[in-house]
Amino acid sequence: MSLTKTRKIGAAAALFSGALLLVGCGQATGAAPSGASNAAVEQGGTTEDISASPCSAADYSVDLIPQPGRPGVNLLAVTNQSDRTCPVAGWVELTPEDMTGSPIDGVPSENVDIPGGRTEISLEPNRTAFAGVHFELGDKNDVRTATGFRASFSDTSGDVNVNVDSGEAEYLEFPIKSMQVGTLQPSPQGVTF
Repeated sequence: MSLTKTRKIGAAAALFSGALLLVGCGQATGAAPSGASNAAVEQGGTTEDISASPCSAADYSVDLIPQPGRPGVNLLAVTNQSDRTCPVAGWVELTPEDMTGSPIDGVPSENVDIPGGRTEISLEPNRTAFAGVHFELGDKNDVRTATGFRASFSDTSGDVNVNVDSGEAEYLEFPIKSMQVGTLQPSPQGVTF
C-alpha cells in the first residue's frame, strides 16, 4: 500500500473515529464540531454553480472504507488531488465492477438524504468530503459479486477508480443486491447508515 494512500485512509479513519467519539460522549449536535470540517460549506443563499466546475473526476481520489463489524456499511472519502478548489455537491454515483473491471448492470441504487440534504462544498486542494454508502448484501450464488467500483460526480466530467480499503485481505468481495448512497458532507460525522 502506498504511503499516500495510507495517509489518506488514516486521515479519514481518524476524522471518522473522532466523530464517533463525540457521538458516543453525547456531545454531538448534528453539525460538524468546530475545526472538524475540512471543506468550506456554502450557506446563506450563496452557492457555487457546480455545472461550471473547473474540475473533472480525475481530480479526485475516492476511497471506500468498509466499517469493521458492520457488514454493508461503508464510508466514502472523496479527496481533491488538484491544485485548485473544486465544488462538489449531492451524491457520488457508484458503479460496481466485477473482477475483470466490467460494470455490473442491474444493481438498484438509491440516493438518500443521509445525514441531510444536498450540501454545496468548496473542496480545497488535499481536502476531503465524506458520504455513507450502504450495501444490501446477498448470497454470492444469487447475485453478481463486485470487487471494485467506479465513481462519477454530477456536473463533473468523467469517472475515476475507487480505492477499496481491504484491510488485511488481498481484496474484498461485495455480493450486492442493492445500494444506497448518502449525500456528500464536509465532515464524516453522522454520514454512515
